[in-house]
Amino acid sequence: MAVKDPSERIGYLIWQLSQAYAQRLERVLRPLGLTQAQFSALVRLSRDGAMSSAELARRCGVTAQSMGAGLRSLVERGLVERRPHPTHGKIIEMCVTPAGEALALRGETALEPCEQETLEPFLPQEREQVRTHLRRMLGALNAAALGPDDGDQHGGT
Repeated sequence: MAVKDPSERIGYLIWQLSQAYAQRLERVLRPLGLTQAQFSALVRLSRDGAMSSAELARRCGVTAQSMGAGLRSLVERGLVERRPHPTHGKIIEMCVTPAGEALALRGETALEPCEQETLEPFLPQEREQVRTHLRRMLGALNAAALGPDDGDQHGGT
């Protein structure tokens, strides 16, 4: 039995695509002083509101330890604040500041060319299909990454 061509495996293709895309994102985010995890945290907090760092880590698809390190820097820079949960005294929530929200918007604008480059091989009518299929795959493997609203709309649990 011969070893399969790796390009026939979905995991290999996703990993290679992820690596190529991540390199582009890092180059774009570096001048903003953000890592991908930090950018993702700012976007999720801007979109979904305050949440614990553990929940934020789940939604961003990183470990709690990685998120903790990234959040420390964001807090020091005044982009995120820690606040006690309004009803659960032991839980500390992370909240995006206006400066953090503004930086998230700058990041989204800066990343737009990366997204366009990635979708370039597809016809305009195929691009939403690509997003839909990727959301379905992500929903099967990490529905929390889709957020509270997206998970129900796009095949998450």
